[in-house]
Amino acid sequence: MNEWMLQMINQKINSLSARELLELASQHQIPLTMQQAQKVIAVLRSETINIADKRQVERMIYRLKTEVDPHVSRVIEQLLQQYGHLLP
Repeated sequence: MNEWMLQMINQKINSLSARELLELASQHQIPLTMQQAQKVIAVLRSETINIADKRQVERMIYRLKTEVDPHVSRVIEQLLQQYGHLLP
């Protein structure tokens, strides 16, 4: 993936709102509540995400599993997999 595309994806993830996350989940027919989306955003906001850093992504998924809900961490993994072909 080119660097510009990676920057755009990172910018979108780092500026994502709970409502946008709900809309994205809905587009992919993945169940997610507003409360869950808000918790996910709180975890994501705890650090600047670089989607190309696989260890960081794994750490965030683990935090979602332990701090939010195992189901929610699977939902976020499913969403990321939808765009996995774009990642390095």
